[in-house]
Amino acid sequence: MRKILFVISYLDCGGAERALASLTTHLPETYEIEILLNGNRPVEFPYRGNLLYLDIDEEPKMASLLFHLKILFRRCRKLYKLKKSNKYMACISFLDSANIANILTKNKNCKTIISVRSNLRQQQNLPQYKYVVIPLVKMFYHKADRIIAVSKGIYNSLVADFKLDKNKISIIENGYDLKQLINKSKERLEKKEDSFLNGKKVVVTVGRLSYPKGQWHLIRAFSKVIKKISNAVLMIIGNGELEKDLKKLAADDGFDLANHIMFTGYCDNPHKYVAKADAFVMSSLYEGFPNALAEAVCLGIPCIATDFMTGAREILAPDLVGSADQITAFSKERYGILTPVCSGIQYQSSQDELEPAELELARAIIFMLQNEKERLHYEGMSRQRRESLGIESVVRQYEEIICND
Repeated sequence: MRKILFVISYLDCGGAERALASLTTHLPETYEIEILLNGNRPVEFPYRGNLLYLDIDEEPKMASLLFHLKILFRRCRKLYKLKKSNKYMACISFLDSANIANILTKNKNCKTIISVRSNLRQQQNLPQYKYVVIPLVKMFYHKADRIIAVSKGIYNSLVADFKLDKNKISIIENGYDLKQLINKSKERLEKKEDSFLNGKKVVVTVGRLSYPKGQWHLIRAFSKVIKKISNAVLMIIGNGELEKDLKKLAADDGFDLANHIMFTGYCDNPHKYVAKADAFVMSSLYEGFPNALAEAVCLGIPCIATDFMTGAREILAPDLVGSADQITAFSKERYGILTPVCSGIQYQSSQDELEPAELELARAIIFMLQNEKERLHYEGMSRQRRESLGIESVVRQYEEIICND
């Protein structure tokens, strides 16, 4: 029996968490799996393996350097003891804090594999990244046995910004259980949601209601959409710290969106809503590899995303991967439509004029909803793209690194 240790903070939400859980359920049964988590929160994703804990259940304070240092210290102490047992052939960590602890406790008998899920350069102004994570990345990431970048954009950043050896880095996109996704998409909607969507032009977005996702820009853009398409509706799936602000913005009388937007809150099966969409939209300011966008592609939905460089291009516009120039107007690409990234200014009311990037986002949505021929074309292209997003390919690539690298 081959034993693998995975390290991540929690398994209650998030794209990295979902990806790790999916990997554990699809690795062959010949692997014995243990997963080290911060604390005993509810687990929302199916997983396989034995759960271990650091016994830290307090909420992370995003601006607290002390909290993040506490996590790092306790995780290092636990990992050192676990690896000292010499029972693991590899330790695979997801996300930067776990990656650093994995490297700091490197053991010659246990392969150190780290998974980088976001573009660190885009987070360098956050205090915990500026003063803790990025300096430690520069000091220690080169010591990992293997670095897995979840997108080509992240790979490029690791090589260019952190001078890491490109021969140590593998690009492995997230993988998806296509059969499971399609089965979940067939679940019936509640009467309230079904009534809201019935007979409408449906736009859906999925993601945590947080700053990086930029949903306020989508809400503002949608106020332009309904002036052209009166039966258009927007379903926003997710919860988060910006929920009150986003609902307040959507309720602004100047936008007239009261009957056009529904907030579902957290949903353990967003696929049943995405499957009803005429268009899936992602308005993020930055991403690593966006699971919600990839899953919409897997369901054959026409997709629109802002050109946040790492992830959107790999999924929708592979011909642009490697280009340093972000687009400035809505652009029809091979597998979907890209629009400019919005400013990130958190507008509070309809009194602020829509910025150019928001107008381009609105234009792209209107184009997709009004042109049936184009919509059907991108449905077909999504189905074509999903063939390379299956979990089986991802598992094979991880196994090669674990066993043969």
